[in-house]
Amino acid sequence: MHQRCSVCGQDFEPEPGFYTGALYVSYALYVAWTIGTFVLFYVLLNIDVMVYMWCLLPSLVILTPYFFRMARRVWINIFVAYNPAN
Repeated sequence: MHQRCSVCGQDFEPEPGFYTGALYVSYALYVAWTIGTFVLFYVLLNIDVMVYMWCLLPSLVILTPYFFRMARRVWINIFVAYNPAN
């Protein structure tokens, strides 16, 4: 990520270790993805659990960069209020 926002100049790392809490957000995203896909594949589509697991593991690896960036975005939005007037 960039050091500062190109539009408003917000520092994206206000203090060392600021994004440590994003690890918990990332974990929540992984849990939501796992539960959501489980409900879709196993409960609604009646697909075998082993087939589901073989599809789940590669999807988690592929989505890791996306979840990492999304968790950082969520974490900074919890603490930094968006002000369109600036």
